[in-house]
Amino acid sequence: MRSACSLILIAAFISCATAGSPPEGAVDRATLQSLEAAQQSLRAAPDSEANRLTLASLYLKVGQNHSAIETLQAYLQSHPEAPKTLRLLAVAYLRAEDYAAAKDSVERALRFGQRDSAGVQVLAMAQLGLQAADAAEGLFREAVKLDPDSAEANLQLGLLYTKQRRNPEEAVRLLEKARTLQPNVAGTYSALGSALLESGHAREAAKSLETAIRLAPDSAESYYLLASAYRQIHEDDKAATALTAFNVRKKADADQRAREMRSRADYEEGVNLLSNTEQLDKAYEALAKAVKELPTFDPGYYRMAQVSYLKGDLKNALASIREALQLKPLEPEYYYVLARCLEDTDQRAALEAIDKAVGLRPGVPDFEDLLRELKSKAALKPPA
Repeated sequence: MRSACSLILIAAFISCATAGSPPEGAVDRATLQSLEAAQQSLRAAPDSEANRLTLASLYLKVGQNHSAIETLQAYLQSHPEAPKTLRLLAVAYLRAEDYAAAKDSVERALRFGQRDSAGVQVLAMAQLGLQAADAAEGLFREAVKLDPDSAEANLQLGLLYTKQRRNPEEAVRLLEKARTLQPNVAGTYSALGSALLESGHAREAAKSLETAIRLAPDSAESYYLLASAYRQIHEDDKAATALTAFNVRKKADADQRAREMRSRADYEEGVNLLSNTEQLDKAYEALAKAVKELPTFDPGYYRMAQVSYLKGDLKNALASIREALQLKPLEPEYYYVLARCLEDTDQRAALEAIDKAVGLRPGVPDFEDLLRELKSKAALKPPA
């Protein structure tokens, strides 16, 4: 059972570090509107910390970690001791799995600002990512002491004790408190189930894991732990059913990883062929295979749009880049390609596209040049 416990604990640590962050591309219309409004506010007052924090928080909400980091770093260039910005930057680095940078940022935030439970937890997560488990444990304990009613701090310390396979009763106590404070988090119920199993309370573990599965029915590891709990209380039929569910989900995960690997290989082949203008048809064929294998792979559509644009096939270029934007509507480079595809046929739409690209990533020379060019053309165009 050790392997499954490790998997579920690692998953829980990651989910807590990235709470509220959907996969890139999962952006609803209201969030897009909020992002555009935040970008406009920042352009109007670029030295406002509040505006930068708002925009960076929205970027983190939609999984645009790199954009959040850029937004916050720009403010720190002139305000290097801003604790709020440093703390949010640390969270962004955590989500990008740059644990050394996260550690540096949050240590600076704690030095220049208040040492509270939330900041100490971020530092603990960074230490955990750096494999410094002892340092992380001490920090999680400090976080609980600073705020005994922090669901996150109780959860993380309980998880760590469970992973270390020591202090099982204390792990259960911490995780039960985290569950009480925040009762709808599947990862808490899974972790509690694991801790209860380690403590010899299989029946209570089964109840907790059943709840975890109701909240997150696709979590493979929860089914594995549940099968173990059922076996310990001699409910063999239920154990077999749970183990079957586990195997089905693990196979689905393995199949998905295999598709991703095949798609990535085809994509890399297509990108390599792009450098040779005589191989554009072969490049397109490889890229088309990549997106056929993995239809949600937006970089494949982006590169297909580039190939079609280079071949002068604007119709297919537009179709591909719009597909890429449908999957990832906050990628500035995609708006740049869209603008290039439209500049001769729909200057207004092209101008809107490049304006979005500049808003998402200001200061890129190619973006700024095309924006000026399209504005100049629009100014010279006679009124209808």
